[in-house]
Amino acid sequence: MSRKLDILETARRLFNESNTQAVTTNHIAKAMGISPGNLHYHYKNREEIIRLLYRDMRAKMSLSIDALPKTLEALEAHQKVLIGIQWEYRFFFREMLFLFSRDAELQREYIEDNIAHRSRIKLVLESFVESGELNIDNEILLEYIVDAILMAWQFYTSYMQTLGRPLSRKSAEEAVQYASNTMKPYKVKQEKV
Repeated sequence: MSRKLDILETARRLFNESNTQAVTTNHIAKAMGISPGNLHYHYKNREEIIRLLYRDMRAKMSLSIDALPKTLEALEAHQKVLIGIQWEYRFFFREMLFLFSRDAELQREYIEDNIAHRSRIKLVLESFVESGELNIDNEILLEYIVDAILMAWQFYTSYMQTLGRPLSRKSAEEAVQYASNTMKPYKVKQEKV
């Protein structure tokens, strides 16, 4: 692994263990056994590192339109993959709004990506309605379900913190259940043949 990738991996690990405000570039350099100057040769500052980690996460999570899940079963499998990636970058979801307050470029990128992500969720749900897997006959209701799913994915970590619940991989997986249960009342019951 290259030095640049090592720095990103070390930063991600430290951010997950603590938080981005407490972990400086000096802490990252020390954890790697390199000088701060060596780190700054590769990355200008902590915000650049966070932005690159976000882009890496986004690349791992984003699907092309053609690769979107075609069935509820495929969606559930995809959500399990997403929760693993979200856990890998949990610092971001835990601190998202704070990170935006410190980096307008990151906020701009995220908003743009989030709008596209919301559109993909809506496309998936619309395809489930068209295929007969979901019965959602109201456009406004569909919009609410899309937003509920998106909010569950983005803010479940923060929600757990507001309840004083410890964050673990298992508790983070509850976001999948929340998203799945949001669609449950609209599932079309399949007759067994």
